[in-house]
Amino acid sequence: MKFLEKSFKRLLFGFFRLFVHARTVTTVPRNSVHNVLVIRQHNQLGDMLCAVPLLRALRATYPDAHIALLARPLNSEILRGAPFLDEIIVYDKKKFVRSPFTVWRFGRALKRRRFDLAMTPSTVSMSVTSDVLTWFSGAKRRIGPAALNGKKNLTAYFYNVAVNLDWRRDPTRHQTQRNLDIASILVLDPVSPELEIGLSDEEIRQGRERITAKSGGRDIVIGFHPGAAKIPNRWDALRFAEIANRCAEIYGAFIVITAGPDDDEPLHEMTLNMPNACLVMHNEPIREVAAVISNCDLYVTNDTGMMHVSAGVGTPTLSLFGPTDPLQWAPPGDQHRFILGQGNSVEAISADKVWHVLTEMLRRQHVRMKESVAEEKE
Repeated sequence: MKFLEKSFKRLLFGFFRLFVHARTVTTVPRNSVHNVLVIRQHNQLGDMLCAVPLLRALRATYPDAHIALLARPLNSEILRGAPFLDEIIVYDKKKFVRSPFTVWRFGRALKRRRFDLAMTPSTVSMSVTSDVLTWFSGAKRRIGPAALNGKKNLTAYFYNVAVNLDWRRDPTRHQTQRNLDIASILVLDPVSPELEIGLSDEEIRQGRERITAKSGGRDIVIGFHPGAAKIPNRWDALRFAEIANRCAEIYGAFIVITAGPDDDEPLHEMTLNMPNACLVMHNEPIREVAAVISNCDLYVTNDTGMMHVSAGVGTPTLSLFGPTDPLQWAPPGDQHRFILGQGNSVEAISADKVWHVLTEMLRRQHVRMKESVAEEKE
């Protein structure tokens, strides 16, 4: 069946190629870029946030350009208000699949925007949908993958700058850098690799009030995310509860627990074993959750999308890894730490190890706060 499907796709893509002619571009003068489109329409939250350094670099390089991000509904809110974006265009794939006319109309609307530059970062997989959308944009320069780690992109002909992306000799190259690699033809200004969401002062204030209403004025707030859509990425929820209880008993910390639609089981198991009062945010709007996390002193999480959200609001993040590579995925920045389970098993991480790293991070956070207060007095 898969052989027939692949054969059909090859025939279909070969047919389309007869009608698509992309003139190869070898240079992109900096002063020729005024309207930029970045297509990141996958649903994975972490993949989206790992593209932040690329977006930041585009803003630094083209400070006066209009920069738009095309995203699916699930991720369209997370970067709303980010300082490096002017606009987020929402692409609802489910709605468009039901009506070919809607797809055509969307493509026509993109083309009328007259983009100078459009690009499709690809680090984990390639997407025919993204390739077609880039072509629909009608941009003079369309940048996308020619191949990914040796796998040829059958629709690379939609691009006039097709980039061969291959990290097999550099398997630990971070995902943020892999996103930047698609722009190798551009001479981008160097930027920070750290993640950033761009919450407003009002959102942060509302997050603080949400905590204050339940915390009783406790000085330390620690967040936990015991779930993950991929079950092998989940550390034992009972151990999460153990660490959270230690934080409450030893440090007098107030506990925040976040959970998404796939996290019902670990959330129930964790909260069932916690006698201490806490704030549980389950299936709540992502920006409201991010605003609460921004007011935490520390966030402990599995390797999942919320790990990137926490880093994106500047909260020191302790991430727990098993089957995935932390050198690729752990949030960049000196304030964050990760623990990799022996044998690439997250369950091999002991509660004592997490506690040791957590207490060290809290100590460093306390030192930073004292230094910051001293600088303000000066």
